[in-house]
Amino acid sequence: MIMFPPWRFKLREAQVAWEQGRLEEAAELLGQPQLKSYLPVQQLGGQVSEQLARRALERAASGDFAGAWRDLDQARQLAGETANWQRLSQAVAEVALGDVVQHLAASDFPGAQSRLDILDKRQTPGVALTTLREVAKRLESARKLSQRGKFSEAEDQLAAAAALRPDLALIEEKRRACRERAERARVLNEQLHAAVAVEDWTKVAAIANELLEISPEHRMARDARKRAWDKVGAPVVDSRHVAETQHWGGIGGRSERQDAERPGGRSHAEPTRGAGAPNEKRGEKKRFMLWIDAVGGYLVCLNQEIVIGQATPGSTAEVAFQADLSRKHAKIVRHAEGYTLEPMSGKVAINGRWLTQADLLSDGDELQLGEAVKVRFRKPHVLSSTARLEMVSGHRSLPHADGIILMAESCVLGPKWQNHVVCREWSHDVVLYRGDGQLMCRATESIEIDGKLHEGRGAVQPGSRVMGSDFALSLEGV
Repeated sequence: MIMFPPWRFKLREAQVAWEQGRLEEAAELLGQPQLKSYLPVQQLGGQVSEQLARRALERAASGDFAGAWRDLDQARQLAGETANWQRLSQAVAEVALGDVVQHLAASDFPGAQSRLDILDKRQTPGVALTTLREVAKRLESARKLSQRGKFSEAEDQLAAAAALRPDLALIEEKRRACRERAERARVLNEQLHAAVAVEDWTKVAAIANELLEISPEHRMARDARKRAWDKVGAPVVDSRHVAETQHWGGIGGRSERQDAERPGGRSHAEPTRGAGAPNEKRGEKKRFMLWIDAVGGYLVCLNQEIVIGQATPGSTAEVAFQADLSRKHAKIVRHAEGYTLEPMSGKVAINGRWLTQADLLSDGDELQLGEAVKVRFRKPHVLSSTARLEMVSGHRSLPHADGIILMAESCVLGPKWQNHVVCREWSHDVVLYRGDGQLMCRATESIEIDGKLHEGRGAVQPGSRVMGSDFALSLEGV
């Protein structure tokens, strides 16, 4: 009877996996240290490695860059940086650069920067990133200047970007759009000055509105419109009657008025026990991007249960990271007594202690997901159940965000250190909160929401723009 050595059985198992298209399994078997010295294992490893690298290019072309980089890494571990691997790695990097350019064309500068960061870590030879990163910064600066009506300075930034990368047609398109907006703004500015001079306040308001459509943060237009509203009456909206406002379905939560009517009342940040969305449907993702001018972008999750997983096409996770995680790696659940972290299909630790079941989270805990992803759990405001996740490792969320807000009843923005988002240059707090089945915004001054003046508070929705005397923020649906 012929006895085959154990490595032969492993080789056969790997070959069957490869023939059936289970490349990861084949690579894992062939990569075992005790097998690598055998020539047949090396030969099959080379074939699997080549197929992984080819699949990496296919995944990159379909937009799955996380999968592409993972395939390339596995191929390199299996057979090293062969000539074919280097060629395909370069091709994947070029596709990734094309993706960066698409994000620049769409003015998604945080998305472009996050992709450049990933490419930078890859250290792909022959890929010049420094220049493209500078172009991204110039384009973002031009956009911000245009928002404030400073078109001349914006044009200077675009010209500098064009000098760095004259081959990028998108820059010339943005320059042309900037010049057209600048000319239209110039005409409107002249008309606005003329209307103010003769105190035609109705005309002033109309021209200012048109100018603000071009440059939403145009200080003179905002001041002129407010002055006009003071003279002829502002279109003030009573925030207690916002039937015309589109509701965010299923947000739930008690209204401020209901809270005020119960004995003792409560502060704007005090939580309702078991805070969450009572009407939320299981599996439905309720979240939005909160863009705060001169501060950053934050992913706000409204659900009571937050699933954390890998950023893959069609991901159902509320919080998805560009990292080696399971699709549904873990979940954070908000309860009346606090938050718990629970493993689902991946390894999870709190402060270095691996979990086998749900465990309670405390302010300042460091969470580890898988081998490398680390985030810090913060619950900074003692009167609010809302929490914040801060990145400790260098991984990125998708969509890219500077932080993740797990919003209960309210989210407090402002200059205080204990606020959910610290906005150091603001003079007072601004609060997002659940009320009357929708999301509301409140400040200690009159605020402008989507071009209408509100006395202290008003309803917001995806796409809303909120502005005050020293702040501006936008909500973007995800």
